[in-house]
Amino acid sequence: MKNALPILVLCFIALITTSVVWGQEFKPNLTQGVMKYQALRDTEIDPNAALREQGMKDWKQKRDTILAKAKKLLDQKDYTGVNQLLFPYDYLEPDDATFYDYLGKSYYYAGLFQPALDCFKLSYEQKKSNELLFFIGHSYEKTGNEKEALKMYKKGAKEGVAACQAKLAE
Repeated sequence: MKNALPILVLCFIALITTSVVWGQEFKPNLTQGVMKYQALRDTEIDPNAALREQGMKDWKQKRDTILAKAKKLLDQKDYTGVNQLLFPYDYLEPDDATFYDYLGKSYYYAGLFQPALDCFKLSYEQKKSNELLFFIGHSYEKTGNEKEALKMYKKGAKEGVAACQAKLAE
């Protein structure tokens, strides 16, 4: 019994420490398949012309197949799978609204709202899909920009987006 008290105290301290670390904002790990491209994306260095040209050629050949797979993964709620599939082409910055719509949703549903917002804005600029107004608004809200979120919700409600109307009614 005397030995049990110090052990219980140590366990309690370990539990508190763990809960403090885990209590901070959770950012899902989108695994190593994605991270190997992160260094290229996070630098100011542009990929060399040959790498970009080859990547764009690869993207154009595989675009429809890749987007069909991404749609299927989204429907299955496999957001990490969507991200792993699309992220390698993100550094190419393809002018493809559907690409950024799907990539944005992979971030959004993983709780990564700033990269999701960036993707949704790119997609919206290209295709003006009213559905994206809710996602843009909610991403603004989650990143702390209530003013912009309200603008997007109002714009979406004006366009007849039910989710935006419901958000304004709250």
